[in-house]
Amino acid sequence: MENTCSQYLFLFLLSLSTSPPTPVAASIDRLRSVLLLQYSVTWAEAKNWCRSQLDGNYDLAIQRNALDILYFSKICNDLQTTCWVGLRDRQGIGWSWNNGPNISRLDTNWSAGHPGSTNCGAVYKGKLVDHNCGKLLFSLCEYNHLVFVEEKKTWEEALDHCRALEPDASKRMDLLSFRDEEELSYAQEEMTRAQTEEVWIGLRWLAGRWLWMDRTAGGVITLPECPANGNQCGTLSGGGQQARSCVEKRRFFCLKQAN
Repeated sequence: MENTCSQYLFLFLLSLSTSPPTPVAASIDRLRSVLLLQYSVTWAEAKNWCRSQLDGNYDLAIQRNALDILYFSKICNDLQTTCWVGLRDRQGIGWSWNNGPNISRLDTNWSAGHPGSTNCGAVYKGKLVDHNCGKLLFSLCEYNHLVFVEEKKTWEEALDHCRALEPDASKRMDLLSFRDEEELSYAQEEMTRAQTEEVWIGLRWLAGRWLWMDRTAGGVITLPECPANGNQCGTLSGGGQQARSCVEKRRFFCLKQAN
């Protein structure tokens, strides 16, 4: 049966945000930027610097998947050094990431002999190591381009909310989108950290096809070609993408684009 397309018209703009401080020996992607601080500080000083000195949007880098430790180590090992990350042995909790999962959830690769009796985590040569928190090391800060909105809204309300966060069209934010499976997995891990099961994404059924509201996205669309029962807006859950009614109310992420 032929689908009746929505009558709403959307202005498709390629929106780019201002970039965070230029990373050193690191890469920037659409969902996260990693910055290497090339001077030696304690773990607490590194955490404070990431959070307070770098425009308030950075934090010590944390692991979200099995490849992150190798990624972090590559950045640091280019300088043959050890770098602090956002990992700490906390009393009553054990080793856990800042504002993130307990380390037992992840495929963690400790170096031989680690962890020992010290309490702060770092990366070196593709492995996690622990050191005294007062040791002076370089550090890795990350900038998360995703802004989690806990208030539940309809799909259109969520889209408007994201775009209103940055009224400058050249810096506009949009509903969460992704280009590939790696970005999709990153978004799902952020959902786990936010303790939410399903969020709106920037996919909408228009003119007989699924379209991303953010034109820098694309490629990863697994929604049905003929959405049933008016389910013309996309969501993401741990199980993948879903087609839902646009008038349902859900939490969502806004994405601040990187240059």
